[in-house]
Amino acid sequence: MIYELINPSDPYTFIAPDRETAALVVGILGPAYGAEVTENDSDGVPVMILGGFNEWYLDTFGRDIEAGLNARRKDLASALRSFVYGRPEERNIYEKAMSAIDDPEKKAGFKKEWQNRRSSMNNIGETAWLIGERLDTKQEED
Repeated sequence: MIYELINPSDPYTFIAPDRETAALVVGILGPAYGAEVTENDSDGVPVMILGGFNEWYLDTFGRDIEAGLNARRKDLASALRSFVYGRPEERNIYEKAMSAIDDPEKKAGFKKEWQNRRSSMNNIGETAWLIGERLDTKQEED
């Protein structure tokens, strides 16, 4: 499912297989964020800037965050690496352009240029990608 990150600055979307993975993405990025499903009326992840995320996660998914992270690490890493700047309709344009580029260097250049359209100093997309890569690296070590 495509989720739109709820945040006070630039628009971002990411892909997660389910609400729990989306919740873990939000939990890792911080309490100022939430997530809305863009494809249907499924429940999203509320913004919990005043706290309560751990309790909400336990009540919603029946396990604590650490257990969720351990069980969903691969899905979480993939979701974090899927961050794209822009609204859902822009993501479609981005994905079509990326699929048309065969050269890995040109693909990386296009990705960087696309992401540089943001207005905020806070590069949420790059932060998400780096965390996703670290999770993948840790998974390979385990």
